[in-house]
Formats: sequence, C-alpha cells, structure tokens
Amino acid sequence: MHLLLRDGDLLPAPVPVPADAEGARLLAEVYAVPPPLPGAVHVRAVMNSTLDGAIAGADGTSGPLRNPDDSLVFEVLRALTDVVLVGAGTVRVEDYSSTQGRADLPTSSLRPGGASRPALAIWSRSGELPASIDPEGPTYLITDAASARDAARRTGLPAEQVIVAGTAREALEGLAARGLRAVQAEGGPSALGRLAAEGLLDELCFSTTHRTVGGPSPRVMQGAVPEQDWSLGSLLVGEHATIARHTKERTQHAAPDPDPDPDPEDQRRSPMAPSSAAVPGSRTGTRTSPTDSSIPRTRTR
Repeated sequence: MHLLLRDGDLLPAPVPVPADAEGARLLAEVYAVPPPLPGAVHVRAVMNSTLDGAIAGADGTSGPLRNPDDSLVFEVLRALTDVVLVGAGTVRVEDYSSTQGRADLPTSSLRPGGASRPALAIWSRSGELPASIDPEGPTYLITDAASARDAARRTGLPAEQVIVAGTAREALEGLAARGLRAVQAEGGPSALGRLAAEGLLDELCFSTTHRTVGGPSPRVMQGAVPEQDWSLGSLLVGEHATIARHTKERTQHAAPDPDPDPDPEDQRRSPMAPSSAAVPGSRTGTRTSPTDSSIPRTRTR
C-alpha cells in the first residue's frame, strides 16, 4: 500500500506503507485524532464498500469485503479511538467480540482519553445485545428515556454505563462526560445517517474494496442526510483497496439542554456536559441540541 496524499497535500512521490509495525506507526501519524476542545468530541465515521457501492457481501455482513489493506488501517484506527459507536443491528450481525486495536502501538498515549483500549457504545432501544460482546471492554448502552428501564434491565449494565439520549448530540455528550472524546462510528447506515443529519461527523474514513458484488445493498449512510462538502485529507492506495479520509470544519459540542429519544435498531452489512437523566428503576443518563452557536469550534484538518 502507498500513501499518495497527506494533510490535503499531494506528496512528491508515493510513500510505501508496509504491513508491519513501521507501517502502523506511519498510519497512526496520518490518522492522529486532533485534540478535541474541552468538553467536546471528535467523530470519525469508518465504513467499507465495494466498487459498485455495496456495504455487504452475499452473507449480509462486511466480512467478504475485508482485505489486508483495509484491515491494517482499521486496526490502527481502533488504536486511536476512545470509543467505538455502533447501532444494535450492526453489533448483532458483525463481530464485536473485541474492539481492541493494533497491539504494537502505544494506544493509551494515542487516545485523547488515555485508556488502554476503546470502549464500545451501542445504540439500542430494546437492550437485546449478543452474548459475543467483549466482556472485558467497557460497554455502554445508549437508549431513549421511554426504553431506558427495560433496555437497561436486559443488558444488566450498571447505571453509569447507560446513557439516556434523545438525539445523537445527547449521546455524544454522554460519552464525553465519561471521558470518551474520540468517537469512531462504525455504522450501520442509520446510525451514520443520524450523526450526519445533526451535523456531527468530523471525518469520513471510507475504504473502497477493489471488487464488485452486485445485488441489493444499503448505502453507507441512510436517512435525512443533508448535502455536505468534504475535503480530501489523505489517500492510500493498495492492491486490495483505496482508502480515503475526508474532513470538514465543524462545530464541536459541549452544551447542556435535555430532551430524550436515541437511535433505532440500526442495520449494517459493512465494516459536553453530563446529563442528569436517570435510568428509571436501574441507574443513569444524558442530553442536548444540534445547532447551538455557543458551542466551541475546532479545525479537523
């Protein structure tokens, strides 16, 4: 694999990215998370698709799309994030038995939150999660006020790991309040669409696998996603995939302002101030508003 463009600039010559520790360190520099402002978060969307736009293979998962190029970058990105954010449908069909990133990187120094491994945050109204979820990693449930009691009971999670949120912004504030400020959104399409609709995505890190699969498949993002211009920040080209990182300037959030109702049971087939909303009968929660002009701004590029 070769790096052709970095920080928005075309390189004089392609830079080799070996599939080893040296290549991982280079990718960690290229994809380093910009330090979020106090109380704010940085949200990076990560997905894989084929040349004909599919985000799933014949088995309905992203498994057939995976390849050595995409896997190397994905493992590095996991090593840089504080929390992996996904919809419940994605967790049920994809493998989330571990969210650990590249083991040969000094992960705690690369993550804004300083943890040794990323947490897993799942959007779900039902709280019905697969038993395969990594039991050693911290797991958070994001749900709405109406579903919180039953969903929390089904997961068995303690109150501090249940975030009551009616909007994507409230969900991010709940994560930030827990020190999880680098957020990697891995789908599915409805979850990414929800974040995009509220203008909360800072980066799109999308991999295009060099193959076609045909058949019906959802898009990378679904829902009321507004039109948005993005700048190409970096470009990697390998034998198996082309991997682009697009960035934009956006408003980061750190404001209070309650209101409840989170993400639906999402489906995918591909790869801030705290709130005081309590989980009825179980134990804790979160909140806020999408376009608050008082929210601090930051540059992502």
